[in-house]
Amino acid sequence: MIQLRDVAHPYNNKSKEPKGFMALNTKSLFDQIVNLLPGPFRVFVKSFAVRFDKSPIDSVERLIDFTHTRSSYVGQTALFGYLKARMGTSYRQIFEDATFSRAIQVSAVRSFTSCLSDFTIHAVARVARDADLTPAEAFGLACAVYEEGLRRGLSSVDSAIHPHDAMQQFRDRVRDVSWAGAALSLDIFEQSGADLISSAPVIDEFKDLDREIVMNSVRFRWNNHRAQLAQRLDAAAIAADWRAAAPPSPGGDAPAVAAEGT
Repeated sequence: MIQLRDVAHPYNNKSKEPKGFMALNTKSLFDQIVNLLPGPFRVFVKSFAVRFDKSPIDSVERLIDFTHTRSSYVGQTALFGYLKARMGTSYRQIFEDATFSRAIQVSAVRSFTSCLSDFTIHAVARVARDADLTPAEAFGLACAVYEEGLRRGLSSVDSAIHPHDAMQQFRDRVRDVSWAGAALSLDIFEQSGADLISSAPVIDEFKDLDREIVMNSVRFRWNNHRAQLAQRLDAAAIAADWRAAAPPSPGGDAPAVAAEGT
């Protein structure tokens, strides 16, 4: 485990608002840190830039693009903001360390896959609610969106650090999702914050101090992307696009109750 005790001071763990994180959520910080990373990972992170397209999200392809790019952005800026704040003025020296850079890569992949899981479920739940998808249709759409998002997000990352069980874990998670509740509940976003703090290369003592602040920071970062989704989503068009493709159920393991709605 990477030790950051000598290069950072504990946060005020009584604070409810992660003020330091808000100040650090800037393009300049993101670019500075990205430029210190090894070549392949630099490409991986730079591909996560948020796209400011305001056009309707009206197809499965657009839904995949939106969920994958926004999940990437939230995961990377939250992780790098946390590490930068923990390292203080020594962050450049530490990011140049090969061992630490590798640890960041592993943590960033975990953060991305968790963010993608949370946001995919939320987005598909909104489609399911607004376009009356059956549970089987919602399950299939969610798996398709997540699987393709994983492929795009991890395409430039060393396969040795790919989470090869991520797809199965996602299937297991969505099999038990209440789609009506997931469209409204913010609890669906708990996993991305929890996985960021658990996988970050920071000693456990600091993680315990930082947990509440990190969780609040990740929740805050989702607000704008959820609002954009609500404004731009054309659920009926996505449902029609999905039904027209008529793909088989992923892995044949859709929830048994889904058959009742078909």
